[in-house]
Amino acid sequence: MAKTNGAGSIYQRGNIWWVQVYIDGKPIIQSSKSDKKSEAVKLRNKLLSKKDRGELHGGAANTVLVNELLDDVLKSDIKESTRYIWRKVIEKNIRPFFGKLKAQRLTTDHLEAYREKRLAEGRSHSTANRELSIVRTAFHNGRERTPPKVAVVPYFPIIKETTVRKGFLTDAQYATLRDSLPQEIKALFVTAYVTGIRKGELLEIRWPQVDFEERIITLHREETKGDEARTVPIVAGDMYDLLKAAHSAWPDAEYVFNRQGERIKDFRGAWETACIAAGVPDLQFHDLRRTAVRNMRRAGIPQVIRMKISGHKTDSMERRYNIVDAEDLTNARELLERNLNRW
Repeated sequence: MAKTNGAGSIYQRGNIWWVQVYIDGKPIIQSSKSDKKSEAVKLRNKLLSKKDRGELHGGAANTVLVNELLDDVLKSDIKESTRYIWRKVIEKNIRPFFGKLKAQRLTTDHLEAYREKRLAEGRSHSTANRELSIVRTAFHNGRERTPPKVAVVPYFPIIKETTVRKGFLTDAQYATLRDSLPQEIKALFVTAYVTGIRKGELLEIRWPQVDFEERIITLHREETKGDEARTVPIVAGDMYDLLKAAHSAWPDAEYVFNRQGERIKDFRGAWETACIAAGVPDLQFHDLRRTAVRNMRRAGIPQVIRMKISGHKTDSMERRYNIVDAEDLTNARELLERNLNRW
């Protein structure tokens, strides 16, 4: 039996005291997590204070579905490129699994079950981490709204990623892959291979940002992951020639990397087919960043300039990307042997 006290009620379930308050005719029920009645009184008073300040609305914690939180996060202040990717991931994987669940009932067990499902589908722990991070952002976004739509954000089990991508593209593989790609993807591929610019940043570049006379591409602040504008060189050879050819083919297109004049949004199918044909079936487009940084380092470009071109913000990236391969080690061995033979 609930014991009425002012505008709220307190009552026991077993040894634990619970609180119930009504807002707009709808109940909000929370556990004090204590067997002391005084703790329940404190909780009730806290909830009523929040009600008076307009920080609670009727039944939010009891009625909001994860679907609503996902809708809100897609409308939040995120980059358009991020919004595009998140929407695809949410609609294909996250919403079908979590969408109809009440937000207050989401538990760590649900999150771990989602990870197991994705692993069973052949996805990696890193993929599951990224997807669960979207859900976590949606919950934090819901908690920060006025009034809040989420009272408690559950613990999200994000597994430490110990496997670092180690793939590099050799010169021979580069040429084979370039020739295996459809014409409309070649300029995109070569620009990434030379500069290490992120895929999302590349797909946002418009022709006014390309200066063939000065041979530079300007990336606007709002289009970069680090929110910092930067300028990258257009290198003579494949990069210059393929960009020029792309401009000649579709001079009225808005975006540099386009398919018959329309901005390229997804090219995974063409990429995977070409990688198989080139004998590098496991290569990911993001691996081109590692290859570009390695090639710039070998060319003697100082690290600070490498970082400005590729868009890395910390000098730890070369350690994180493991920018050392067999050829580097061979060169190191030869230099050491040459030095030792002097004695």
